[in-house]
Amino acid sequence: MHIPKKYFHDKSILGLLGLNAALFVLSVANVLLNVDTELNSVSIISYRSSRAIQTSGPTNSLYEFALFAVVVTVVSMLLSIKLYSHRKHLAIGVLGLNVVSLTLCLVVFNALTRTI
Repeated sequence: MHIPKKYFHDKSILGLLGLNAALFVLSVANVLLNVDTELNSVSIISYRSSRAIQTSGPTNSLYEFALFAVVVTVVSMLLSIKLYSHRKHLAIGVLGLNVVSLTLCLVVFNALTRTI
């Protein structure tokens, strides 16, 4: 894959890449440090406050939040590199949307693990 020469010289791209990397590390570390399968083998994996419905499942399924963070970050970085030479503003937008998705990943994971 060809990376454009000016990609890593753009300040907005570098800022968003740094923010994405920090949120990625934070969300993966949050999942790995807060999921304890020995303490509780069953946890809430889905919660609907409007209907008061809780779905319980194996605690191992909470690791999917870390997998989500990995997949979304890698795909958004690859897509941003591909789009940069054609449309710079779309490459910046993709990285910005990754910030939003990683933030929501952190919020939802914390909401599920703190409702017990």
